[in-house]
Amino acid sequence: MSDTTEHLTSEPKPRKPLQDQPLFWFAPALVLLLVVTLYPLAYVLWMSLQKTRYYELAGFVGFENYAYVFSSREFIDSSIASLIFVAGSLSLAVPIGVFAAVVFNSLGRYASFFRVVTLLPWTLSMGVVASLWLWLLNPSYGPISYAMSQLGLPQSLLLGDPDLAIWLLVITTAWWSFPYVMVMTTAALQSVPKELYEAVDMDGGNSVVKFRFVTLPHLLPTLGSTALNLAILYLTIVTLILVLTGGGPLGATATWSYQVFNGTVQTVNIAPAAVYSVVVLIANLILGYIYVRSTGRATG
Repeated sequence: MSDTTEHLTSEPKPRKPLQDQPLFWFAPALVLLLVVTLYPLAYVLWMSLQKTRYYELAGFVGFENYAYVFSSREFIDSSIASLIFVAGSLSLAVPIGVFAAVVFNSLGRYASFFRVVTLLPWTLSMGVVASLWLWLLNPSYGPISYAMSQLGLPQSLLLGDPDLAIWLLVITTAWWSFPYVMVMTTAALQSVPKELYEAVDMDGGNSVVKFRFVTLPHLLPTLGSTALNLAILYLTIVTLILVLTGGGPLGATATWSYQVFNGTVQTVNIAPAAVYSVVVLIANLILGYIYVRSTGRATG
């Protein structure tokens, strides 16, 4: 009996078929990730350490490109423009989106209609949005310039004004993206227990009290992740800036991502553009890490 038991326990376990191995199913996705993400990333990092002639690597120069970019006035200006663009767009899109969601949520059966209408800007491509606002802000025949003249306000070049262009770009971006905040906030509002509102009514609280002590605490986690998601999106926007301002006037709206585009298609040595790409990558990784931590998808 003992010999039989020893024989049975010493037999090797049968190997699982290949299709039962987890790696078999994940391998195609891993290969695709390697080809379309990791390889281009590694190539850009390597290119940033090279002297280039278009896409031809002409020699290793180490961190010379980084020193050149970080010491340039262009990098300082683009960093300021990027900061204003991201922070300004968020400071408009998030409050407007929350306000729209809260107001529409109180409209009963008409709420769906207003949500659909308000969602239209988000469904448009950035090229269409930029073309629309380019017409609205035209200093010669645009409706906004005409309205300013009728109200007796001083005339301006609008998008041609270096001090005003970045703020008009912020307004345009917020108009395009605030519906996304509205949708996310609306979804979060559906999860707020109605019993909490009833408790506030019983205590004699008004709408402000309900929003301050019931609605807002439930919205904050959603708003945080939504704002971080939008910040990552804003840092990579090129088309909107390209069509609306072309990075001008005088580089006032040339963000990091625009510098990547401009340095890739309009210069011979594109290594500085690779450095800007690395800067955008690092910024997005930091925001992505904050996003993952804030949404509870990371442990430790």
